[in-house]
Amino acid sequence: MGTSRTASVVVVWVLVFLPAAASAQSGIAGIVRDESGAVLPGVTAEASSPALIEKVRVAVTDGQGAYRIVDLRPGAYTVTFTLPGFNTLRRDGIQLRAEFTATVDAQLSVGALEETITVSGAAPLVDIRSSREQTQFQSETLQSIPGTGRLTTLSSVIPGATLTRPDLRNVGGINDRAQTLYSIHGAPEAQPVVDGMNHQMNALNQGVFIYNSLTVQEVVVETSGVGADRDHGGMQMNMIGKDGGNTFSGTAIFAYTGPGLESSNINDTLLARGLDPERVGTIKKFRDSGFAAGGPIRQGRLWFFAAGRETVTQQFVEGLYFNKLRQPQSLLYEPDVSRPAFSDNYSRDVTLRFTWQLTQKHKVVASNAYQPNCNCRFNIETNTAGAARRTPEAAGPHHYNPNYIPTVSWTYPATSRLLFDAGGSAQVHNQHDKREPGWDHTSYRITDQALNLIYGNVATRVLPRRQYQERFAVSYVTGTHSFKTGINLRQARIGNIKELGHDLFMHGTALDYQFRQGVPNQVTLLDAPWNFEEHITDTAIYAQDQWAIDRLTLNLGVRFNDASASTPEQVLGAGFFVPERRFAPTTNVPHWQNLSPRVGMAYDLFGTGQTALKVTLGYYPDHLRLAAANPATNLTRNTRRTWNDANRNFAPDCDLLNPVANGECGPWSDLNFGKPRPGTRFADDALEGFNKQSHNWQTSASVQHELMPGVGLTVGYFRTWYGGFLVTDNLAVTPADFDEYCITAPADSRLLGGGGNRLCGLYDVKPAKFGLVDNLITQASHFGNRTQVFNGVDITLNARLARGAQFSGGVSMGRTVTDNCIVVDSLQDARDGFCKVTQPWSAGTQIKFLVVYPLPWGVQTSAIYQTGPGIPITASQVITNAAIAPSLGRNLAACGNRVPCTANNEIALIPDQTIFEPRYQQLDLRLSRIFGLAGTARLRGNLDLHNIFNAGDVLSMNTRYGDVWQNPITVLGGRLLKLSAQFDF
Repeated sequence: MGTSRTASVVVVWVLVFLPAAASAQSGIAGIVRDESGAVLPGVTAEASSPALIEKVRVAVTDGQGAYRIVDLRPGAYTVTFTLPGFNTLRRDGIQLRAEFTATVDAQLSVGALEETITVSGAAPLVDIRSSREQTQFQSETLQSIPGTGRLTTLSSVIPGATLTRPDLRNVGGINDRAQTLYSIHGAPEAQPVVDGMNHQMNALNQGVFIYNSLTVQEVVVETSGVGADRDHGGMQMNMIGKDGGNTFSGTAIFAYTGPGLESSNINDTLLARGLDPERVGTIKKFRDSGFAAGGPIRQGRLWFFAAGRETVTQQFVEGLYFNKLRQPQSLLYEPDVSRPAFSDNYSRDVTLRFTWQLTQKHKVVASNAYQPNCNCRFNIETNTAGAARRTPEAAGPHHYNPNYIPTVSWTYPATSRLLFDAGGSAQVHNQHDKREPGWDHTSYRITDQALNLIYGNVATRVLPRRQYQERFAVSYVTGTHSFKTGINLRQARIGNIKELGHDLFMHGTALDYQFRQGVPNQVTLLDAPWNFEEHITDTAIYAQDQWAIDRLTLNLGVRFNDASASTPEQVLGAGFFVPERRFAPTTNVPHWQNLSPRVGMAYDLFGTGQTALKVTLGYYPDHLRLAAANPATNLTRNTRRTWNDANRNFAPDCDLLNPVANGECGPWSDLNFGKPRPGTRFADDALEGFNKQSHNWQTSASVQHELMPGVGLTVGYFRTWYGGFLVTDNLAVTPADFDEYCITAPADSRLLGGGGNRLCGLYDVKPAKFGLVDNLITQASHFGNRTQVFNGVDITLNARLARGAQFSGGVSMGRTVTDNCIVVDSLQDARDGFCKVTQPWSAGTQIKFLVVYPLPWGVQTSAIYQTGPGIPITASQVITNAAIAPSLGRNLAACGNRVPCTANNEIALIPDQTIFEPRYQQLDLRLSRIFGLAGTARLRGNLDLHNIFNAGDVLSMNTRYGDVWQNPITVLGGRLLKLSAQFDF
């Protein structure tokens, strides 16, 4: 059966025969009975709320006495039940949260029509119909806790949430770029969802758009059981936008902190590890200000909401300084201790949103958020494991302009049972990478291995990104049954070869240098100028249903998606070392089709609506983010060669284009430099197939119980495992083409066992095979069983008590085991102790909570507490040819025929996840005073004290063994005082 025919059969089956996981819409549902307990069909249930521009939504009970009202905005609701011959019953005080189905049952008594009975009660706490695990954060909660309502605070209060880059942990939540850079339960990184559409374009756009919390009414963080209407698994950060309302209202905020409000957390331990005793602290500048207002343009017909916000953040970087020396006078680095390096970020947001009730049943919501942002020293304050630090000129400013996201949505409840909804969005932004003033294209980019530092030049480019999404869905709702089917479309374009074909990634020198303690040892040839363009399309059709069968609710479903990437004709200009390169258009690079079951169940254990057992299982293919086989990106972008600068003139005296050893230079490390890789070929199973794309499975089992009104306890088990791994097999070599050697680890009490041990299982390719590359990318399953599995347990408590008091948090325990002990080319791939990584349970255990507590006289206190594992300690050592040759029995293959040889290999000394920094503890407090003003206006003054314990946790360190090993690169900021105010009217 052909691919197209298979797809057609799958689509028909999805739409006709198979239901899917429940919708993420909010709703109210229940059963209406008479005084004898008999169910009452034909009862009219009306849900009214100021949150609804149409004011009222209506449903009628079915033959089982059940009703369901869907697609409701979060807010305060009153439900009125009417049936001829019975008293009217009004149930008020229902606070409906986003993505939550509130169970509101009713009992009607026989009586006069004009008599109305009003019942008030606490809002339901347990959703007995949905199988999802999620946590809701209302804007009022975010504004009440330390952090000034910033969404980056969420990673500090969600048990189990783990930053994908630990060095992004900061004091005061001032680094907005970490808004979605965290994950939970071993699943992929958080996905930002707005108006039902995933705004994750690719890995490069994270932190480019900063979501303005002033525009958000509620944030719902889904952590498991993600339904078929979503394209991706893992954490979903669904942001529910504010609509305005029939009453004019608004908010203004301002927050400030600076170096004078930060305490020193230098201690003897940090000083012994090389921390600068003259450290000036972490904060250089922080300012956050914003204004938002909304209300009616026409009562009950047209609402608006507008907001603006600006944030400026500058943070010093530990032990990093501007370079006192300048090229071309000197190619060395000398720190200018009078000029400590610092990050320089700003974000500016202007958002406008309209809600328009065109007719009684047609509603349109349109919005646009515009943000000319800048990461003006790109990621200088962060450092991934093993990566070298960058000086300011080697980081370079990244400007994002234009940078905007317009969205539009339409809903049409044709009847009380039939609902149509549609929407669309665009993401438009250009990334402009520039150079620091005073640096130009003639400078060199230099890495000093001993300093673990990159300084000098930086590539420049303009990288445009565009993504467009459309969705359409139809829902059919009865009291016990809610069916929904829909289609989601996504088109993305990264790069623009026609407009920017010769300017992207332009290195004036087309050379990178590598030094060791100021002595050259390697030169890298670059293929600049370089550019690319690729297009992505993803079409998904899903069906989903929710069936209530007595106390059991089934959430069963499936999603079929067809995702592919293509490239246009691409022409790259000639450079210093490469000719013009021209690539024909390509299609299906890759092309994946996936059938993704998403199933779950929720069971009301005792029939009281207060205890639910929930079980889920789902298959989630990866979000297609790039054209893996784009010929422009599969060029051999560089080649390295050893460099023995005997005359110390800092110029490689050799014929750089001659690939064999000559003059001061060794042979090319890759003989395909400047050409399409004959070996970055893709096997068929790495480019297309049915359910062969990289993916993960997620399952969970939990019990939610309402301990008392407003207090809920959840205990859950979670498992995530991955598949569809790809590997690169160099067909030009086999394991027999490598020779083994051993080294002796340094004697050091900080290493495992005190060091001094013999490390074997290390391999170097035979000289005859050096530089031969014929890569084939294929499924890892051809070489063995590669696995990555997470198992964990969460225990959380959520409480909303009298007078606005809140508690949320708990403990999360889990670990990930990764087994990558498969041999592809070299036996070193299966190096004992290094290829299988088992995280200890202690390293996956966290405790996090937030508390808000009101005091007399308008005073309110709040706190965030978190404790978790310290970062893993790793070490790699640069081993010279002279130290390796005695065991290897020859020189390293990279030496060619040169003696002496400056070649070296970098060897891991410590297996990952075996040694850790001490566990961290962080406590942040807020003291607020609320002043009532005229009418409903109020002024809140806040004093935040972050990092009460004044901890100085090391968040990243120098991982290269030597004199600076374990020297801190990023240290948590000291105790910080932040002042802020909020005016509401």
